[in-house]
Amino acid sequence: MNARDRYEQLKAEIRQHNELYYEKATPEISDQQYDELYRELVDLEEKHPDWVTPDSPTQEVGGAPSSSFETVTHRIPMMSLSNTYSEDEVREWHERLDREVGTTGHLRYTCEPKVDGIAVTLRYEQGRFTLGATRGDGREGEDITVNLRTVKDLPSTLKQGPWSGETIEVRGEAYMTLDGFGALNESREEAGLEPFANPRNSTAGSLKLLDSSEVAKRPIHVWAYELHAEGDWAGTLHSERLKALKQMGFAVVDWDFASDGDAIQRYWSKLEGQRNSLPYEIDGIVVKVDDLRLREELGTTAKAPRWAMAYKFKAQRAVTTLNAITQQVGRTGAVTPVAELEPVKLAGSTIRRSTLHNADEIRRLGLGPGMKVVLEKAGDVIPKVIARAEGEPEGHYEPPTECPVCGEELVQPEGEVIRRCINISCPAMLRGRLVHFASRGAMDIEGLGEKTVDLLLEHIEVTDEGQGSLLLDEEARTITDPGDIYSLTHEQVLALPGFAEISAKNLLDAIEASKKQDLARVLFALGIRMVGAGVARTLARHFQTLDNLQETAKTPEKLVEIDEVGPKIAESIGEFFALDRNLAFIEKLRRAGVNFGSEEEISEVGHQPLEGKTVVLTGSLEGWTRDDLSAKLRSFGANVTGSVSKKTDFVIVGEAAGSKLAKAEKLGVRVILEDELNELLPKWEAGEEA
Repeated sequence: MNARDRYEQLKAEIRQHNELYYEKATPEISDQQYDELYRELVDLEEKHPDWVTPDSPTQEVGGAPSSSFETVTHRIPMMSLSNTYSEDEVREWHERLDREVGTTGHLRYTCEPKVDGIAVTLRYEQGRFTLGATRGDGREGEDITVNLRTVKDLPSTLKQGPWSGETIEVRGEAYMTLDGFGALNESREEAGLEPFANPRNSTAGSLKLLDSSEVAKRPIHVWAYELHAEGDWAGTLHSERLKALKQMGFAVVDWDFASDGDAIQRYWSKLEGQRNSLPYEIDGIVVKVDDLRLREELGTTAKAPRWAMAYKFKAQRAVTTLNAITQQVGRTGAVTPVAELEPVKLAGSTIRRSTLHNADEIRRLGLGPGMKVVLEKAGDVIPKVIARAEGEPEGHYEPPTECPVCGEELVQPEGEVIRRCINISCPAMLRGRLVHFASRGAMDIEGLGEKTVDLLLEHIEVTDEGQGSLLLDEEARTITDPGDIYSLTHEQVLALPGFAEISAKNLLDAIEASKKQDLARVLFALGIRMVGAGVARTLARHFQTLDNLQETAKTPEKLVEIDEVGPKIAESIGEFFALDRNLAFIEKLRRAGVNFGSEEEISEVGHQPLEGKTVVLTGSLEGWTRDDLSAKLRSFGANVTGSVSKKTDFVIVGEAAGSKLAKAEKLGVRVILEDELNELLPKWEAGEEA
């Protein structure tokens, strides 16, 4: 592979890992492995600066803000930290700073634990908490004020002091203690729910819940670690500001001082020795120049301050026996090999299982049952087999050809390493399919969430004729696919634990109402792999009926002619409609009266005013949520996207708009302000073009 190809590959890999870490909170590799990939990318860009583009991961901070919350622009960017695992690099960093500021022998740092949580920014005006947000991409984050208000140790009103009349910003780390996380998982398991993977993921997911009353039940805490303020009272040293934060009422991590590489190393070694006995997880230390005036002098790079460094712990490892390689089927049908391990203690927990990702990874490592293997915790959270133990000969592994749960033949799409089960009735996928089918973006069946789905799977059986009956014994067959929910009766739902007359009626009414959802939602609800909400809308506009799509799917090459449908999506659609069990599922929907679209209704709509237009939203608009306005614009035929480019037709701008507005102005893209939007909406309703 040449250098340019490797560069493009690195960018794609790092973007994928950024999405997994920042947006989905499901990292697949350790921090150290990620940092090695990132450093390789930086080295290539230093050698070939003409290759660097604005979308390179080195030019971005964190992940993109989600669309579930209003976006806010940070007054002061939330930058990433440069990091290292090397004592030599820390010493070199210190010596370089010492020379640059000309304070040889007198430079002082604060050393703080690097708590493994979620970075948040907190704004206080006149002593009252007014805004809380995630880091997002460093420039814009999600407004999660209502959720942060539920955090018990986060002050809603600051203690009286010289800061009381000021507007200040506090940076902090939201986290869960290990005891709190354990208790949360215990309660979830008692309720029949899946336990969370680790405290960081649990915190990230909790802060993005749409129901703040549910967030209030989660054991979330916040450490404050940085204060931005203008008053003289705040002082000119970071350590003074940490003391001020304590006086205001914030929880602040213990810190220490260091003046050189030896002192930094002593603090790092002390914390590494304590990490398994602390009540929360840390993955290293953060070293910062204490003098704020020197920070100004040192400045920042495009992504990170020059005056701070994260000195991270190496991932902890252990050697154990790989007893067997089993298969796990995920919600989307991905069949993942799992290492069944001789239990071993690692980083404070006992590890019995570990993902092996895919067959190619197993072959690369030369793994096989019965051998000794080296185990590591990715980010000190996710256990991973990284190598054979020293002296172990290469093993043999034969990947499965059939689904270990339902027995259907597995498929491996061209260019992918994962084998998949595409049987929609596969029990391993069924729970996730049902939850997805009923979700807000799909059939929007209120009341049919995870808990109710679990109750249905435990207590309802469905006969071959599709008629529901109460589950009489453990051998009875449960619901086989989402189509079976339309056969539920009032008697069945009423018999479920926790249901009464009104709640049973409400659920059945919601199920009945879902039959009228538009074709785009129905297509999305089917759960066809790689067909998200956007592709589903494209397919609905193009084919007008599900039957038309199903017929064309017999020759997938015809699907590629449609915008937004590439070869892999076309192949996935073809595979879905080729499987008899999926066709049986669709037939249940047809018998139930679910809307499959109508060519007559579509033709009556005629040309839409925003057909072919690409629109981007930024900022907050009075009277509209992001999702509602997006849906409205799509009803006019618009393609609503999340990023501005030369292909964007116009950007709709609300209050506190950020980088998207600046980019639109730079590219000369039409900008529509809120007042103009209010004038245009009635015209679009009447069919006038933009």
